[in-house]
Amino acid sequence: MKKSLLLLAAMAFATASFAQTTPATTTQLPTHRVHRMGKGEHKTPEQRAEHRTAMLTKKLSLTAQQQAQVHQIMLAQAQEGQALKAKYPAKEQRAALHQEMEAGHAKYQTQLQGVLSADQYGKLSAMQKEHHRHGKHEGEPKSKS
Repeated sequence: MKKSLLLLAAMAFATASFAQTTPATTTQLPTHRVHRMGKGEHKTPEQRAEHRTAMLTKKLSLTAQQQAQVHQIMLAQAQEGQALKAKYPAKEQRAALHQEMEAGHAKYQTQLQGVLSADQYGKLSAMQKEHHRHGKHEGEPKSKS
């Protein structure tokens, strides 16, 4: 009986000591979640537009002409978003910020619909719905895990 208790205590101690060790160096790159938590660098509107255009080019197979038009739309949207965030800096103003950003989003969606083919716009809409579904944007707070 004493041996089994001693063995159990030793296993618990060994497990606790392994759980507390941290690797000295990590080679893992930061994830988007880390970036969103404020530990990464903030992108300029130009960088955001480049990133979104590249992502849409890959996922929607945009032509060169579409790429140029989509880039202009994304740049205008990113610049407007940055201006709105500067206009409403306080947490108490988030409702007004959200309302204006939603109106801007609708405007830019209409512009994108004019640039993309019906098939491409359908894929974009499906991607956005999936993004919102995974982000729990339906009034449900995100879990902090």
